[in-house]
Amino acid sequence: MNKNDNLKDLSAITLTLIFEASALNRDEKLGGNIPSIKKLTRFGNKTFSYLSRVAERHYLFETLSRIYKDDWTSAKCFESGTGDNRVVQFDLTTQNILTHAELDAFGYMLTISRQQSIIRKAPVGITKAIALETWEGDMQFNANHDLASRCGANPNPVNKEEHQSFFKVSFTIDIDKLGYDEWWINEINYNDGEKKLTLSFSNQINHSIEADKGEKDKEYIVKKGTCPIGKIIIKEENNKKKAIFELEKNEKQKRISQILDVLKNGLIYHSSGENCGIVPQFMIAAGLKLPVPLFHSFVELGSFESSIMNNEYILSDGSNKKLIYVYNPKNLVGNIDTTNLFTDWYAFLQSIGVKQKNATYQTSSQN
Repeated sequence: MNKNDNLKDLSAITLTLIFEASALNRDEKLGGNIPSIKKLTRFGNKTFSYLSRVAERHYLFETLSRIYKDDWTSAKCFESGTGDNRVVQFDLTTQNILTHAELDAFGYMLTISRQQSIIRKAPVGITKAIALETWEGDMQFNANHDLASRCGANPNPVNKEEHQSFFKVSFTIDIDKLGYDEWWINEINYNDGEKKLTLSFSNQINHSIEADKGEKDKEYIVKKGTCPIGKIIIKEENNKKKAIFELEKNEKQKRISQILDVLKNGLIYHSSGENCGIVPQFMIAAGLKLPVPLFHSFVELGSFESSIMNNEYILSDGSNKKLIYVYNPKNLVGNIDTTNLFTDWYAFLQSIGVKQKNATYQTSSQN
């Protein structure tokens, strides 16, 4: 991030948006083989459907990997353990936050037998997408008449729970964490001929990556093609070795810009044969001192509690204009006074140092 003096405290960006869709994120089947939707009960006896954080993470990454194919490739996974103790986890033997934006943005956990796990909490925080309208027991009746009639079979009727509603979800990007990671390691080895850096977690697992030696001692440069994307720095603390991963500022700026742009323009949301999409009909975003979903509890259909605008975590630019962006074309939450706020998305991105004028940030080859 390129922070000017007015943005020296910028630590996070939060977005809360409202979109309209069906509750297609299914839960356990009910009696009689009825597919159910995920539901919460609030205010005593009111039922609200929701989409899980895991589903939201999936849709966000799927959209990023479709739009920015070269920058958001899927990280490889493997299965470890035996029997009921089998787990699927990301393969960190050749991948890290520099090589894979997915590991950088959404975190990971690597379990090592008889050793402390390596854990990265996700810098991109996501809430559940909770319906803003109550579920009133809506059901859908289906039968496969078309296929059954082709082969003279009897139709197979099925009932499904359904809910069409506006949903509210928040995304919060921890700018300080994104593009930075630390691993405690046992040993380090560098092969000058092959330009290969090997970091040893234990006797069981090594991490190997192609890297050039940097100008400073124990500093190694990681490239994508010929373009440097970050560096690995080896430090010693209390007789222990630490590998520090730091993403290049331009690459970090690009990743943040890409995440924000797909959230603004819409996500893939295709489930149970229906393609609803997650396209904001309302959105509020802000640059903050602390990574918290500040607006999440203050946004409702037909209601926005404006007192949150005075929260001291919200930063201002050099002219004391608050670093808040509002998109509210249908007044879904009521009218919001935007006199000292941003209504131009790209002006907002420039104000928080995410995007510079005329920058596109499409793929690594363009930088």
